This record gives sequence, C-alpha cells and structure tokens, in this order.
Amino acid sequence: MKARLAPTPSGYLHAGNAANFLLNAELARRAGASLLLRFDDLDRARYRPAYVTDALRVIGQLGVAYDEGPRSVEELEATWSQHHRLPAYRAALDDLRGQPRLFACRCSRRELAAGEHPHGCRRGRVALDEADVAWRIDTRGLAAVTVPDRVAASPFRVDLDATMRDFAVRRRDGTPSYQLACTVDDLTFGITTVGRGQDLLPSTAAQLLLADLLGYAPATDRMTFVHHPLVTGPDGAKLSKSAGAAAAPVDFTDATLGELRKLVAGWLPQ
Repeated sequence: MKARLAPTPSGYLHAGNAANFLLNAELARRAGASLLLRFDDLDRARYRPAYVTDALRVIGQLGVAYDEGPRSVEELEATWSQHHRLPAYRAALDDLRGQPRLFACRCSRRELAAGEHPHGCRRGRVALDEADVAWRIDTRGLAAVTVPDRVAASPFRVDLDATMRDFAVRRRDGTPSYQLACTVDDLTFGITTVGRGQDLLPSTAAQLLLADLLGYAPATDRMTFVHHPLVTGPDGAKLSKSAGAAAAPVDFTDATLGELRKLVAGWLPQ
C-alpha cells in the first residue's frame, strides 16, 4: 500500500499544499502504507530548482517523513524526474492509438475557449502524426464519471464534457500531459491512496477514464480517494500558486501548523 505527495515545482508552496501533505501523510500512517514523494515536473517552462528546494523544506518543517523519493534537487534530476519515465508515457500514448475518442488537435487556446474545433479535429481531419498538434480525448456523450470518496456521503459525479472538455493527453510539443503522466505514474508506483483537493475532481475523473482506455485494472479497485475542501485565503478565494498565493517561501509557524493539523483532522475519514 502506498500514498503520495505530488507537488508541481511551478511556484512556492502555500498553506493548501501543506495541508494536503499532512493529509496524505496521515492517510498513509492509518493505512500502514509507505509514502512516496513524486514531483510532477514535466512542465519545464515553469520549473525552477528553487521550487523543489522549497517543497523539500516545507515537508521537513511539517515533520512529514517519506519513504521514497528525492532528497535534493540533484537526486530529482538524476533519478526521480518524470523525464526519466518518458518512455513509459510514450508507450501509453501509443496504446491510445485506435481509441475512437482520441483525436489530434491543432486548435489554439482561443479557438478551444470558443467551444468548437474549427479545423475539423473531432472529425479526424488532423492526423495524429502531424507536427505541432495536441492529442485529446473527445468528451462528447460521455456518461458522468463516478468518483468514489472515503469521506463524502455519496460518490461524486463528474461531467467531464462540462468541466474538462476534450482534455489533452499529449501537448503540442509532443510531451505527455499531466493527466496522462499522473495516470501512468500512479500505476507504475503502485499508488493505492490519494488525497487531493475537491478542485481536482475533474482530474480524478479524467484519470479514471484514461486508466480504462489504457486497459489498466479499474482504478477504483486499486485506489481509494479523499477529496478535501479547499484551503482559502483571507478573502475567501482559493489559494493558488498560479495566482501568486505564495510569491515567496512561506515559513509555517508552530501556531499555523497547529491550525492546519486541526483542519486536516476534520477531513479525515472517521
């Protein structure tokens, strides 16, 4: 049995990240599971070594002990980076060829935001092996994905066409998407327990669908999930690295850590 910490080194960590780490560490302890530290570092445009160092510092400050994973930037780059697992991701992408829902897409973000594919992507008018195209999953007509949760009174139901329409499995530069890499990594590392924010419910649903399309054993048979409420800032808004919630390293005081532990205790299954 294994749980994971999976920070994205694209910014300094904030209180929401810290609370999530505490939750996953406690889920691992209760289950007698090991704990993996896995950096989701495929996005090199936003990657900074300083963000890796910050994550390692925060994990130490929280008192979270993990069993597998890098202890330094150098170990991440030498052994643990997702770039070392690119062959596995590419093999998974090859396995998706022939899936009726897979299509190549040359649309810009602006075109996608308009809600249609003006290049006929969904109709197969763009070849998978063309240059500068993304690979996407056609979400039209999908039944809502059932996402079980150990804490919620009933399973979540996620409409992917409404929440993550035509999500990418390969980016236009040829690199695997987050959804694809995370799905493969969770199987590769034998992850059985995942705690994540409720804002990532569409990601969970996309990864459950991808696991099915890839022919993996059903993720709901292999894994359990806890989707926790979001930690918000003083203005009530979601904390987000992309929104600058932590523009500099955050030092978590004993009082702050105590408040976070109380918060996390309320998220845990009884």
